[in-house]
Amino acid sequence: MLEQSVLIIDNNKDQRLKIQNDLKIKGFSSFGVSTSKDALKLLQSFTPAAIIVDLDISTNNGLDLCRELRNVENNWTPIIIISSNDDELDAVLGLELGADDYMIKPIRYKELIARVKSVIRRGNLCCIGSQTGDVSGNGKEVQLTNGNLTLEPDHFMFYIQGKPVDLTPKEYEILYYLFKNKGKVLSRYNLMCELLGDEDPTDERIIDVFISRIRQKIEPSRRNPTYIKTVRNIGYMMNDISHLDKKAVMEGDAFLTKG
Repeated sequence: MLEQSVLIIDNNKDQRLKIQNDLKIKGFSSFGVSTSKDALKLLQSFTPAAIIVDLDISTNNGLDLCRELRNVENNWTPIIIISSNDDELDAVLGLELGADDYMIKPIRYKELIARVKSVIRRGNLCCIGSQTGDVSGNGKEVQLTNGNLTLEPDHFMFYIQGKPVDLTPKEYEILYYLFKNKGKVLSRYNLMCELLGDEDPTDERIIDVFISRIRQKIEPSRRNPTYIKTVRNIGYMMNDISHLDKKAVMEGDAFLTKG
């Protein structure tokens, strides 16, 4: 088995060296830099198996680096973000920008290494083309529909009444999971595990933030959701809608016009 490399962006030298040492013990090679500029330069010459970014790097916010990697460089190497700010919105923003996992300081180093292994393991797995989904004869997953909503997993596209709607990668993952389990109640824990692939989610309230943002994009009426139902004290469920009634369709048309 080839040795896998991890890139660490952290301007705290002691912390960076500690992470590198623990990675080495577990059979990883690693490269450590203190600035996002150095990281982007290094990434021109090699492709790591995972990237660890401390959001507190002084020369450039770690979220900006995450945004540049995903949106400018089109680099989808698994990313773990580390933050000293115990703020769920920071975590949500990082995940929406394309990060795969996050940790709040103080760092639990054994857990960090476990998370590195997890994001690498999940790196080649994606909801698109999942073997658990319905597939056509050529092995491609067919589109998923529910009421006026359509998901095309093979193209990573989402539509309302045939009109494309922009979703962040994490919003898409959650919506896909809800589609695949429509009619079933899913706990926040289940959704969080699907989002992060983590057996012990840090803060399940993050799911509420994601669901709220998804509803803003897909629901005809935000006060009376048609698609994603809240199941009190448990989590959420996507209603299995064969066809919307006339009123709901009209509301949907009005919603799309406003958007």
